[in-house]
Amino acid sequence: MKTIKTTRIALIFLVTLISLFDNSLAQQYPTGVNYKKNSIIRKGNFGDNWCQTWAADGNIYTMLDDGNGWWGSKEKLQGLSDWEGSMLLQISGNEDFNFEDVKKMPGWPINLVNSPLYAYGTLAIDSIIYIWLWKSETDTWYNRPIGNRLLYTKDFGKTVYRWDGKLETHKTFQEIDSSSFFFYKEDPHWHIDRDAYAFNWIAFCQNGKANSASKDEYVYMYSPEQHEPRNLAVIRVHKNNILDKSKYEYFKSWNDNHAEWTNDMKQRGTNLRFPDAPEKHDWMWSSWFPDVVYNQGLDMYLMVSYGITDLGKKFWDGWCVNCKYSASIGFWYSENPWGPWTQFHYEQDFYIDREANRTYGFKLSPKWISEGGKEMILIWSDAGDDHSTNYKWNQMEIEIVTKANK
Repeated sequence: MKTIKTTRIALIFLVTLISLFDNSLAQQYPTGVNYKKNSIIRKGNFGDNWCQTWAADGNIYTMLDDGNGWWGSKEKLQGLSDWEGSMLLQISGNEDFNFEDVKKMPGWPINLVNSPLYAYGTLAIDSIIYIWLWKSETDTWYNRPIGNRLLYTKDFGKTVYRWDGKLETHKTFQEIDSSSFFFYKEDPHWHIDRDAYAFNWIAFCQNGKANSASKDEYVYMYSPEQHEPRNLAVIRVHKNNILDKSKYEYFKSWNDNHAEWTNDMKQRGTNLRFPDAPEKHDWMWSSWFPDVVYNQGLDMYLMVSYGITDLGKKFWDGWCVNCKYSASIGFWYSENPWGPWTQFHYEQDFYIDREANRTYGFKLSPKWISEGGKEMILIWSDAGDDHSTNYKWNQMEIEIVTKANK
């Protein structure tokens, strides 16, 4: 009897080990996010947006808008005299980087803080970095965008060129006629009291160092529809044809879970529908700008995005000046860079560590991801206290909670 009992215990132990082993090999699916608030770090003086990519030289290249970065006054000066409209920055090292690890790249033209041009999506492919630069509908300052200029650099920011090969200089940078933009007032849809335009705020899918983890030959881009920001549009183009607009394909529709594409921008469809606004609220135009990163440890594409709402503001108003709420925050995953997407975390009014915060512009680092994929770095902007106290680089460790199988 003793031998039989011992054998049963051994069998149970063996079955448990096999189950644990099988579970460790099974595909892990995200189910939630844990914020490690004790890891929050804020760096630099002033700036926002922080679109970033992991380049072939091992460094992060990030875009800064409206600020002085790590240089100039730590106090917000009258007239913002030491701020610039945008910068291209290099960050070396890991997530513990400091002031000495940040450099301004000289090929990005110095531009005034009241410039109507704002840098956004950026992507490193092999030795080239591509950057989207959008234009406000006004000729100075920030308002909703109406056009996008595609730029690239082959020397990590020492020189910057337009998609047509024209060198970008201080003089050319300030050009705002329609011919100086890759996308300009595309596919207008009337909304409220004016035309809304397509592909004016674009993010790239990040696939590891210099796009080396990409699973196919395409580059994927994401942009909310301006007339209905809950609707996400997706572009794909072969990586060798990024500078050729005629080669762009647009997500058209779902056929079961398979994506169908079209060369006709006007035939594009909705790839993902973001959440409803809270009761009696509406999302403003500055909502649902996504950030998508391939997480190699989980073998999943993770998206973070956010919604902006304010009962005291109209749809086309700028955000955030004396705004009432922080942005919402949501996370989605997919096995493909084009979806379909599954939401696994959402919360309204993401204040994180104090009620005066007005957070927005969430990004996931494409580089600082743990080997297993469950630890990542979340980066964001904060317009609280009239773009002062935490209007800088904000970062925090997060844990992606997972389970085996869906």
